[in-house]
Amino acid sequence: GKAIAGFGPLVERLEMNMTNPSPDLPAETRSTVAEPHPFLSDPAVREALSISIDRALLTEVGYGKAGTPTCNLVPAPAIYASDNTACLTQDLDGAKALLDGAGWVDSDGDGVREKDGVKLSILYQTSTNAVRQDFQALIKDWWSQIGVETELRNLDASVFFGGDPGSPDTFQKFYADVEMYANTFNGTDPQQYLAAYRCGAEPKPSSQWQGENINRFCDPAYDEMIDELGRTGDIDKRGEIARKMNDMVTKDTNTIIPLVNRARVSAHANSLGGVVLNVWDSELWNIADWHRVK
Repeated sequence: GKAIAGFGPLVERLEMNMTNPSPDLPAETRSTVAEPHPFLSDPAVREALSISIDRALLTEVGYGKAGTPTCNLVPAPAIYASDNTACLTQDLDGAKALLDGAGWVDSDGDGVREKDGVKLSILYQTSTNAVRQDFQALIKDWWSQIGVETELRNLDASVFFGGDPGSPDTFQKFYADVEMYANTFNGTDPQQYLAAYRCGAEPKPSSQWQGENINRFCDPAYDEMIDELGRTGDIDKRGEIARKMNDMVTKDTNTIIPLVNRARVSAHANSLGGVVLNVWDSELWNIADWHRVK
């Protein structure tokens, strides 16, 4: 037999926390929009963290042919996929130059950059998973090469994705600087998925830490595009709006740092032809076209 892969919109990515997760803050303001992040609020820092990553190597190590490097939050369907490829080339020197230009320097020689008394020291969390721990180790090394200190943390998936408002360890509560996971959307239209990043839709104490705007991202211009997408019926225009929205949260701001577009994987006998894996439907969706290969 042979293994086959079908690519849809499932993306392994890094989420940047735009708010301050410091445990020194009161519970009502920790990881909320009341307290901006002390260094991830700087666009140069977020861009440097992104371009220092070798996505091709991550894909090879973690997924092989079941993954492809991506810079997009929405890599499929094709009409919604931006021609956003700049992040696919690792640039450690460029990342260092960005940080230098923004005033983040290693003034005391400890290997960690700082500015105004704030060190580039990151708590990077994800769920317990062999591939994700490999990713964490590689990314920590690349970040150390540009002067960023990284502490790694992994949590049981049932806790991390559990949504318990009383737990400090959920991905919604985001008591870390960076976290990594993957999710996707149902169907072939990303409107609801992209609308998650509306101002005010972030998890917070008043919502029992429920909400889909995990980064605490807020841009009125983005909100206007959510509304525009909601009242636009023309498919080409919808694609254009969605691509702009994708770019706003990825390459324009690096609020979300996509890493790998993950495939659905299956297999079929060598004697079976006409098999096409469709990630939006059953594996049997085109069974009428299957045939025996002699």
